[in-house]
Amino acid sequence: MDGNELGTVFEPQAIDIDGDGSIDGIIVAEDANGDGIADTLTVMADTDDNGLIDSVQTLIDTTGDGIPDTIVGAEAIDTTGDGIKDSTVVYQVDAASGAIEHMEIHDTDESGFHDIFSHEQYAADVYSELEPAYEQFDPDSTDMDNVIGDPANDEHVWEYQGDSGPCAIYAQAMAYQNVTGEEVDIGELIETATEEGWYNGGTATDDMDKVLNYLGLDADVEYRGDMEDIRECLENGGRVVAAVDGNEIWLGDNDTCYSPNDPNHAVEVIGIDYSGDEPMVIINDSGTPDGHAIMVPKDQFVDAWQDSDFAYVCVYPQSV
Repeated sequence: MDGNELGTVFEPQAIDIDGDGSIDGIIVAEDANGDGIADTLTVMADTDDNGLIDSVQTLIDTTGDGIPDTIVGAEAIDTTGDGIKDSTVVYQVDAASGAIEHMEIHDTDESGFHDIFSHEQYAADVYSELEPAYEQFDPDSTDMDNVIGDPANDEHVWEYQGDSGPCAIYAQAMAYQNVTGEEVDIGELIETATEEGWYNGGTATDDMDKVLNYLGLDADVEYRGDMEDIRECLENGGRVVAAVDGNEIWLGDNDTCYSPNDPNHAVEVIGIDYSGDEPMVIINDSGTPDGHAIMVPKDQFVDAWQDSDFAYVCVYPQSV
């Protein structure tokens, strides 16, 4: 079969996903509609280097524009913390917005763990069963003299976006409320952003400041920022909206299993805690239930932020 035949599966390629010099994954491309261009890309990975495939992710271009619009996958997980992967997460994600359209957990070893979870149950319940990818900021258990920003106060404006994709609007709305003290109706902001073309199921990184501008704040999207930029903004009373790879924030995994490593989420950065051995970036994340004042290790946050070319918006109270 050649590359123009319907259903052609191109030659699989063995890859070194984590860059350690050993083969730990396979990529398989398929041309499902026969136009000679691969429209389905499946990545199978051995994430724990035990010689067994435990993660499968498929990127699908259903529209033929050359850009994946749907991601489906399955990943083996350890729900009991005993080192044995006993269940499988099955999910479907909108590739453009990062919104989770469907997610289940199946009890693959009949251990008695709940068979199926909705997305909300997964985030709220399963994270409590697993080792969470994050902890939440607790001012009573840290040295506040080493905390930049005001996360204890700022977390109260957090709202959950549900299974929809307006994360950048939520992040901007939370930043606005924190710097001005004024409440906003996020539903109305979503309607306005849709009418103005700033939101169409997702928000382009270049438009990550438009809602703040609409609300009267002087803010601009900047690229190639660094942690010092975020620290300076917070030290001067500002708040930061950052574009990130949400999978790296939510699942505590690196970007090797969740290609194509594009920014698919936006969060509000409300603090940095330097009191421990590793600095923790504190964020309000509308994309997960109970996502207020999440603590993300600095290196993990930087890895997730890097996928947007370190895009961010800094907004100050005096800009009102």
